[in-house]
Amino acid sequence: MSRRNERKNKGRASGGAGGASSSAAAVTADETGVREIFDTFDEDKDGRISTSKVGTAIRALGKTPTERELAEILAEVAGASEIDFKTFTNLYKKKMKTARDLESDMRAAFEAIDKEGNGTILEAELRQILTTLGEPLLYNEVDRLLRDIDIDASGYVRYDDFVDLLVK
Repeated sequence: MSRRNERKNKGRASGGAGGASSSAAAVTADETGVREIFDTFDEDKDGRISTSKVGTAIRALGKTPTERELAEILAEVAGASEIDFKTFTNLYKKKMKTARDLESDMRAAFEAIDKEGNGTILEAELRQILTTLGEPLLYNEVDRLLRDIDIDASGYVRYDDFVDLLVK
């Protein structure tokens, strides 16, 4: 308990805008977005969020950490059940890819499996890939993703449309 209080007091004592920017009072749009997301997840408005919500909050800000990357990030606050805004900001600033960073890799991967070279993939094949490779998605997650994608009468999906959906 005292360790948590030390962390809590340290975070509050050293929190604030800080930095060597042109004006200590200047707040960037990115900082404002981080604060808005943090405040959204600060359900009891005590200036802290649960560590179990950190991944969701970071993803809401457009970054796409894998579960392994997220575990590594959270290891920095091991034992803490909550973190303050300054700690969250430091975790958010860690190098993580965004969906835009992954866009060209995703398109190249789809092109590699596009046997006919026509920019399409069978819906069933896409479902299999999404539920078995990398960090597999649940079937209902795949259903939600594909809900917004046009599937032609032959069961094909234009993978450019799918990638566009993922990166927007």
